[in-house]
Amino acid sequence: MDTLDLLVVGAHPDDAEIGCGATIYRAKSQGKRVGILDLSNGEPTPYGTPEIRSKEAKNAANILKVDLRITLDMPNRYLRNTIENRKRIADVFRQYQPRVIITHPAQDWHEDHIICHQLVNAAKFQAKLSNTESEFPPYYPPRILYFDHTHMREQRRIDFLFDVSDSFEKKIEALRAYESQFVKNTKNQGIFEILRSRARWLGSQIGVQYAEGFQSPEFLQVNDLFSL
Repeated sequence: MDTLDLLVVGAHPDDAEIGCGATIYRAKSQGKRVGILDLSNGEPTPYGTPEIRSKEAKNAANILKVDLRITLDMPNRYLRNTIENRKRIADVFRQYQPRVIITHPAQDWHEDHIICHQLVNAAKFQAKLSNTESEFPPYYPPRILYFDHTHMREQRRIDFLFDVSDSFEKKIEALRAYESQFVKNTKNQGIFEILRSRARWLGSQIGVQYAEGFQSPEFLQVNDLFSL
């Protein structure tokens, strides 16, 4: 079994790329094993089809060089926090044993994103349970983080920033692979400048060109003040 260093979980294809695509690519550049889990295929929308979205998600994953992309068949727009859905996500955690999981924050304007947040946290607990019907051994993911997502229009807490100056353009390239959503759909073309402006502003807070921000629900250990 090939375990993962990082697993990013999004409600829809393109959520992982929007939330932390540059971090994904930087992790791969550092030799880490990275996976993406989409809870739905993102359809129906006015702009795509399941076949188009599947091809776009595969192309984006190839650009970011991820080791694994899994797309479940939960219904777009109607995600629900059910025991069945928790178990399905927990089985992915058990099978691939990610060291770090990144997903949506609790606050969002998109209901699917909120439910994804709830499901991932519930699945983290579910994955450690023994005496279940799962075919995979129990596993308790040691770290969960929440990315900074564009659906948030209010001030949100960010606990730390990650320098992605060397990988930000790959994030944009991966998002352009979703042609049906962000290139051919003229209403959404502004996302590229929104993301670039946000990353540039976050980067300015730590003296770098671009940064991505994250929340941590738990305390982070610091061993050396002078390495901060």
